[in-house]
Amino acid sequence: MDTQQVIEHLKQIVKPEQILTDLEDLYVYSFEKIFEKQNPVPDIVVKTLSSKEAQRILELAGKRGFTVVKRGAPLNTQSIRKLLILIDDVPVPELKRAPSKISETAEILNEIRERGHGSPRNLALGLKILFLEKNFAKCEECKTCSGYCTVASSFEGVETWSSKGRAIIIRGLQNGELAISKKMIDILYTCTECGLCFAQCSEDLELNDAILAIRHQIAEKGLAPDIFHETAKNIIEVGDPGAVLVKRRLSWMKDFAFQPQPEKAEVLYWVGCMVADRTPKTAESFLRILNHANVNFKMLGEREGCCGYVLFSTGLWDEAKEVAKDVLSKIEKIGVETLVTPCAGCYYTFTKLYPEILGISLPCEILHSSHFIENLIKNGKLKLKSLDFRVSYHDPCSLGRHSGVFDAPRNVLKAIPDLSLTEMSLNRQLARCCGGGGGLWSYNHRASMNSAFNRLAKDVVPLNVNVLATACPTCQMNLRYASIRNLIPVRICDFAEIVDYAIVKVGS
Repeated sequence: MDTQQVIEHLKQIVKPEQILTDLEDLYVYSFEKIFEKQNPVPDIVVKTLSSKEAQRILELAGKRGFTVVKRGAPLNTQSIRKLLILIDDVPVPELKRAPSKISETAEILNEIRERGHGSPRNLALGLKILFLEKNFAKCEECKTCSGYCTVASSFEGVETWSSKGRAIIIRGLQNGELAISKKMIDILYTCTECGLCFAQCSEDLELNDAILAIRHQIAEKGLAPDIFHETAKNIIEVGDPGAVLVKRRLSWMKDFAFQPQPEKAEVLYWVGCMVADRTPKTAESFLRILNHANVNFKMLGEREGCCGYVLFSTGLWDEAKEVAKDVLSKIEKIGVETLVTPCAGCYYTFTKLYPEILGISLPCEILHSSHFIENLIKNGKLKLKSLDFRVSYHDPCSLGRHSGVFDAPRNVLKAIPDLSLTEMSLNRQLARCCGGGGGLWSYNHRASMNSAFNRLAKDVVPLNVNVLATACPTCQMNLRYASIRNLIPVRICDFAEIVDYAIVKVGS
């Protein structure tokens, strides 16, 4: 019986999408663990969703004379008959709270980050040394390795679309065992770059950095998805990823038409295109907070443009450098001491991506709005009234895991009298991703929304809070859409909106 005949029989047992025969799938499943030698490449992989399906495949093998092995089971290569089918019946890994341990390798990685990568070549070299070539002993403890992945559940847990699958594909590309294909690009771009991949096991496996590097290699060959080339064009020509015109982008300021712009100011309020376009209430709230605290600040208005985050995350680093140079020129001309932004993506881009990938540093202090508001409260410039809110805080990946900002937004919320802040079980370094980052919201909206629903249903709903606060416009937008679509009764907003509410009519 040839392969195609077997596939037709398998279709009587499982859905066609559970039968995997593409080269990328077969390559991934030939490695049981990330750092072990390649096993025999199966002819077919079947992702089974029940023990009944697996049993029927075993019975078919007995009748038709081919070899079946379950994932994680030992395989005697000498016993393989004409055809080898691998059954993947391993459940999709679920993230659990665990103590965080930083190993020696992670400390080395942190040291490299502190010094800055300096160039794309150094970034790729660091990844090769720390990720692609290392032999990680702890992985040998696992019988079956998968790693947690934000989007894997959207693909029935097929290993190719998991963190482990992407790691193996990257290694195959680096070793010359795989060539770039349309499916491979789809796999590598269906990722939020959240960095949570192997958090349950270790902080060593910096797969999000590997994804950044490999996407850049793909983009250099002109193979990045068309949607991101269109995004780059929009940013360079219009100053906005979605080509939103300046007039609409500034429409949130209609109530601040006479906002004075001092000739010189110590602080620049960098709104961010996502905040201005998608979460204008956040933009308004932070502006009112600055005015209330009598901060001497200015805004760039129609000259602001985009920071270029999506260009970095999708591998278009040449275009990102063009944008970064333009931003640098704007900041140098106005001569401010501090740039403050309510956008987690902008903060991450300015403080990490500009210096580490492009070697560009802005000539001023960079603060997230949570830092700035925290300082205003400490210095007595904001008085907050009592709020009877039951709140939980969602850590954005760009602000939290990637930038190390965990305490500032929490400290601000805790400073509001009578506000009850309840932590999700998965928070800070282990916070589950909303699914909106890495360009995924545009590239694969279904997977993005599924991830947002998981965050709400598994982590927020059990807390019985009435407000979910975050500090990122993408997180806010994605989680809000998921809550509305799934009728989840929780208000989702930026933490600054809560602060804004807490200063209204103070002293009146």
